[in-house]
Amino acid sequence: MGKIGFDVNNEFLPSFDKFQTMVNRRLMFLKLYNQEVPCDMKFSKNEINESKKETLFNIFAKKILKNLKHPTYIQSHITKIDVELTNKINTFLKKVNKKSGSLYRFSLLNSFEERNISTAAKLICILEECNYSFYLDGEKIFKNFVLNKILRSSENREVSVNLDSIDIKSEEYLFKTKIFTFWEFINSENLKIDKHIQKAVNCIKTSEFNQVYLVYPKNENFNRHIQIKCEDLANSEYMIKLIPYSMRSTLR
Repeated sequence: MGKIGFDVNNEFLPSFDKFQTMVNRRLMFLKLYNQEVPCDMKFSKNEINESKKETLFNIFAKKILKNLKHPTYIQSHITKIDVELTNKINTFLKKVNKKSGSLYRFSLLNSFEERNISTAAKLICILEECNYSFYLDGEKIFKNFVLNKILRSSENREVSVNLDSIDIKSEEYLFKTKIFTFWEFINSENLKIDKHIQKAVNCIKTSEFNQVYLVYPKNENFNRHIQIKCEDLANSEYMIKLIPYSMRSTLR
């Protein structure tokens, strides 16, 4: 599953490790979403707690409606009306009202101020872009999740990010480490990752990196490190490891 997310009626979230229940899957999704967006678009702890009883679409809808109800939309002096944005908001409100009946009913706007382009408008534009669905790119969010964990480490090391890898260098250690992340749920008893291993071999042969980690989400079928030996590198000092990376911190 390359993408995870939801539409008006369904949620498309992977089930693995501690993420067997829908509540935990929603928690993971919202925490991963938060790491990708600016502060004004993040969900608060209270909003995230809604995942215990609401779908992701409803959680997003509630956040939008809460922002539309903010006093600045009612009391502020209108300087310039953004007709297109007002229409977008009203179209969204009609869709929410049709889906939920009176649950989140909110009156349509007569105008929307250009200078008050807010969280609500940004979220509506995101949802509208994919016909009121929203997906995160699994490869991107997993790489960013791993990167954020590394950056929070107190170790004295240089971390740099490339298009497809995370590189770590340290004067204290002989090995220079390259990390390739993959949003795949692999099975240690039936590995089908020849291309990934070859990528690691090519990296060691052609670069200064002699330690390569292939990192995947930890799951019930892959929960321990696996060291890979390659005949092509028999005369080299190297290390290739498959690393199960836990996502459980998103549940805290």
